[in-house]
Order: sequence, then structure tokens, then C-alpha cells
Amino acid sequence: MPALALIVVALGVFFGGFVKATLGLGFGVSSTPILSLVLSPRFAITILSIPSFVSSVWVAAQAARNWRALRPLGPLIIGLLPGVLVGAWALKLLPLRWVQVVVGVLVVSYVLATLFNPELRLPPALVKPVGFVVGFITGVLVSLGNIAGPILAIYLRSIGFVKADFVFGVGAILTLSTGGQVASYIVTGLLGPTEALYGLLACIPLAIGMILGFEFQARLSVKAYNTILMAALFLLGLNMVVVGAFS
Repeated sequence: MPALALIVVALGVFFGGFVKATLGLGFGVSSTPILSLVLSPRFAITILSIPSFVSSVWVAAQAARNWRALRPLGPLIIGLLPGVLVGAWALKLLPLRWVQVVVGVLVVSYVLATLFNPELRLPPALVKPVGFVVGFITGVLVSLGNIAGPILAIYLRSIGFVKADFVFGVGAILTLSTGGQVASYIVTGLLGPTEALYGLLACIPLAIGMILGFEFQARLSVKAYNTILMAALFLLGLNMVVVGAFS
């Protein structure tokens, strides 16, 4: 890989790590477009699967004291595995750009809806069935391009998760789904020795970005965190629409 490409990759992973540590999500959405400037989208997605898994484990470990937040997420967790397998298969077939556009439109629409109804909540009777569907979609989107964070964030906010529980919930769910992503990429032949080497090396700038991101997040109040999260979701969603539509 040329020196310029290595620098761009390192900067992209560093930025994604900072975003992930600050918000608990957004690694793939923020880093993949940067890496795609110098790598093919599929190669970028493949090598990012390893730092994505590492970052999710790290986020979950940082907020592990909030493990009770997993209790209402059983149906979501059940839906993850079939979603990951379907997504790994679809990565070879689907046009990624239009998947990004659809997800981006959904995320932007949710953020705009919360402007008119800040306490937007999912009815209790729908929490479990919607959770399974969200789990399946999360698995698919993780395998397709590490772009599941915003959709997962919408669900967790809609059932009342806030800062500490939210961060642990996202980290734990993405740990399971990105672990499945790495395994499915190995099984399907997408993640070979070369991709694995680049993925492991990418964990170096990832670590630097995440250390700085955790320090920044620790200084945020719950209100400030929620404000930054919603602004970030809007920008990440808009970025997916623009990148998908014009790439």
C-alpha cells in the first residue's frame, strides 16, 4: 500500500476511533468514507471489521458496570446472528451506495422527528418485536459496511436508554455483531491474511483516537452528550446519503 494511502487510512481510523469512544457508535460510518478515498469500498469495509470489533469491545468494557442494560435487549440479540450471515452474503451482491442512502434517510428523518417530539418513545408492547427486527437489521448493516450504529442508536433511545446505559448497550450489541462479522468474513473468504494484517495494524491509530475520545466523553454531562449525539446522528446520516448518492 502506498505511503499516502497508509496516511489516509491511519487518519480515517483515528477519526473513527475518536467518534466511537465519544459517542459509543459511528466508527464505520465516519471512517469508511475516508478510507474509500484510497481503497475500494469492499476492501475498506473488510479491513475495518477488525478495528470495529476491537473498538466495540473497548467501549463495552469501559461501561461494563451498566451490564443490566442488556436485560431488555434479548430479542435484539437473537436477531443479530441471522442478520450478520445475510449481510456477509449480500456484501458480494448488493450495491452498497443505495444501502447507505436508505439508512441515511432513515437516520436523518428520525433526528428531525425528535425536534418536534423530543420524548419520542416506542410503546412497551412493541419493544420486543421491534427489537428482534432491529437486531436483524443491525447484523445485516454491520456486515454490509459497519453502518449499523445510527439505527441501533435510534432503537435504544426510543426505549429510554441514556448516556451510560446507552453507551454500554451499543458497545455490547456491536461487540456481538462485529464479532460475528469478522467470523463470517473469514468463512466467506473476504478476510484473508493480507486484510487481517492491515486490520490489525489499523488498531494502532484506533487506540490513539479512542483514548482521546474517552477523555472527551468523560467531561460531558448527560444533556451535552445527548445534544452531541443527536447532532452527530444527523451529520452521520446526511453523510451516508451524500456519499451513497454521489460516489
